[in-house]
Amino acid sequence: MSATSRSVFYCVLFGVIGFSPVAIGVLDKFPYALAPVVPVAFAVCAFIWSSSRRFKQIALLLLSVCLGVTLTDLVARPVFLHLSSARPAERYIYRWPPLPLLQRYVASVNFEGSTYGDLASASTKPEWREWHKIRFITDEYGFRNETFHPGFEARPLDVIVLGDSFGVAASTTQEETLSSVLARDYGLSVYNLSVSREGPRHQYANLVLEGPRLKTREGADVLWLIFGGNDLDDPYNVELENPKPGNPALLTTIATAYRDFRARSPVRRLLARIDTSFILERKFVDGRRMLFNDYYAQRRSRTAYDIMQHPNFEALKTTMTAMQKLTGQRGLHVSVAVVPSKEEVYAWVLDGAPPWSTSPEPSGFSKVLNRLCEERGFYFIDLKPTLLEEARQEYEKSAGLIWWADDTHWNGQGQRAAARVIYQNLLAPQRLTDERLRGK
Repeated sequence: MSATSRSVFYCVLFGVIGFSPVAIGVLDKFPYALAPVVPVAFAVCAFIWSSSRRFKQIALLLLSVCLGVTLTDLVARPVFLHLSSARPAERYIYRWPPLPLLQRYVASVNFEGSTYGDLASASTKPEWREWHKIRFITDEYGFRNETFHPGFEARPLDVIVLGDSFGVAASTTQEETLSSVLARDYGLSVYNLSVSREGPRHQYANLVLEGPRLKTREGADVLWLIFGGNDLDDPYNVELENPKPGNPALLTTIATAYRDFRARSPVRRLLARIDTSFILERKFVDGRRMLFNDYYAQRRSRTAYDIMQHPNFEALKTTMTAMQKLTGQRGLHVSVAVVPSKEEVYAWVLDGAPPWSTSPEPSGFSKVLNRLCEERGFYFIDLKPTLLEEARQEYEKSAGLIWWADDTHWNGQGQRAAARVIYQNLLAPQRLTDERLRGK
């Protein structure tokens, strides 16, 4: 082998080994993805231009670390999600091949086991985890729905739920989710189209694509749960304004599968838990630990002006107008419920203020969204005042919370409280019938 060929061979070999952690998703974001440049460059210099034995040994050691990380990651994949990420909403989610911008859950999941909160999951501190039992069921289309009785699927739907992880109720057992409570306790026929980590435009696209197969009664409601914590900040992909799934080309299918493969890197998930700076730990009035999300805490203070100046504000307006047109064509009514963050409802805990002193004043996001809904004829409710009162009453009655202490989402009591106020103010048949007869 000539000197030139040997040099090329070494460069390719060292590059493959050095950047293998990047290729499989261990190192994903800039600037960490550039870290292998050091061992690769070191190895190339050592084996092509240097005759120092010690130099070569150091280069091999650095490359061995890269290769070891890659092999550890690959070997751990079959069991890691089941051992360290007990959260089924994360375990079973994947990019939808016909339109990879959207996600689905694995179809026909029937998971029963223990889980804990998303904030605790983002850390390596076992003492933060509030373990509890959960059932996580999905239907044949990959959405979190369960058939309650024979013929249930044949009954026209009263409500289609759109939302992110609050609609999924990712940390709550199946029978205590918002959609299950609406069905069981209020006699509604409900279908849940929610998917975790998907913002308003993704939710709109899901209704566009899945709506035609859903049999609805005349005047059925789209219950649109919009979360004040991050729905304005989520991506608003232009491609989802007019979503067009299809049979993807082979290269697209491979690329989608590869992205999912990289996203499931167990080593990267463990490394991500090292930085817990966004998790705020506080003590509740009775001394128990409560965890909060610093990003949501900062967004509480946004004014109406801040919301309207946000880069995604026009995209949100466009999405709501598209929803108005879509539901009008399909004979559906839209009911928007603004979901406050835990950082809003338990603000007094987060800020060290006197117990139950959080103001019921609506957030800037809620005020702007209320106006947008009025302009489009959507029903609207801000859940914050009700959940503030529910939080106080629940503690006085049972020393309980309505959010999981280690999570950003409602627990079962929070789900029931939200279901009650949503039914009474948005979905109660007599109220809606009266208003629609009046032409409201």
